[in-house]
Amino acid sequence: MRVILLVTDLERGGTPLRIARLARALHAADVEVHTGCLAPRGPVSDELDAAGLPTFACDAEDARDFLALKRLSQHVRRIRPDLIHATLLHANVAARLVGVVQRIPVIASTATIELERSWHRALERATAGIERAHLVSSPAVAEHVVRVFGLSRRRVHVIPPALDPFPQRVQRASARSALGIPDHEFVVAWVGRLDPVKRLDLLVRCAEMMTDAPARFLVAGDGPDRTRIEQMLRLSNAARIVHLLGWRADVGGLLSAADAFLFPSLTEGMPNAVVEAMACGLPIVASDIPVLRDLSGDGERLLLVPGDRAQDYAAALRRVRDDEALRTALGAQAEAWARANLSPQQSLAATLHVYRRVLAASGCG
Repeated sequence: MRVILLVTDLERGGTPLRIARLARALHAADVEVHTGCLAPRGPVSDELDAAGLPTFACDAEDARDFLALKRLSQHVRRIRPDLIHATLLHANVAARLVGVVQRIPVIASTATIELERSWHRALERATAGIERAHLVSSPAVAEHVVRVFGLSRRRVHVIPPALDPFPQRVQRASARSALGIPDHEFVVAWVGRLDPVKRLDLLVRCAEMMTDAPARFLVAGDGPDRTRIEQMLRLSNAARIVHLLGWRADVGGLLSAADAFLFPSLTEGMPNAVVEAMACGLPIVASDIPVLRDLSGDGERLLLVPGDRAQDYAAALRRVRDDEALRTALGAQAEAWARANLSPQQSLAATLHVYRRVLAASGCG
């Protein structure tokens, strides 16, 4: 089987890193996999190439660069895949258009429930009929694509993401020593791509409200919202306790040093950062949005906060800080769920099952 994995870009972020994991897993299962992006090459491209997994880029300058479709078509003709598996709006639409012209079956994927741009939803709805299957990471995203894209339920497949490898925990004391954090501080972690949809301004405002006791907020990641957050911190009394760490390879060590994980996103799919925090047994305070409701288990695994009031998030963090029994129960339930449901073997088997069904229905199996 020869497969193209296509994504909008291969910059550092949840979806590109998830695509890279899938590429490695498919390669290990003897699938010939080529990973491509519509944008210019990114750091994830270099990592895959270094691992001996071929990549390509279509060098789109922006979303209106229609020449990228021509470049994608040329790559597809060169590779001659059995199917194209695309993820994210621009890649989904491009794969559908090229796939229908070249008569190659297309599987699309939706990684998040997007609320901001109505034209995204219109493009998905207008072209979704071309694809043969649609993969999503959670039941909430499945409901979204059925309702908004007009897809039939039988075409939508829920495949939870794989954690491969699981983040490596270290002893709390060692993790804190490596980061220069004293034992008595209450440490809140956040990991991800700094993007406005992540609502990091809420994290800053929470920190402003939690200066009554020793605390520290560790923000690991980078992205387009970094400059705005830095400007906000320059004017905030929380600047001394909010630390922007940039991208970190030692996520397990960072999470091992934390007492809680804060995740106030406006929209999400199945966020890598949250499931990694769950796998590390961290109590999580998160926004009350559909995907995180799926993960919460009626509040047994995540403490959800409705609305966008920083004081409500700060109150939830104080509950976690002050209630050891709650902290322990949330962390234990979260870790048990992650280890039972995020197996790389289960995820790969489910993905290959969809691939084979699509190829068989297309007369290629």
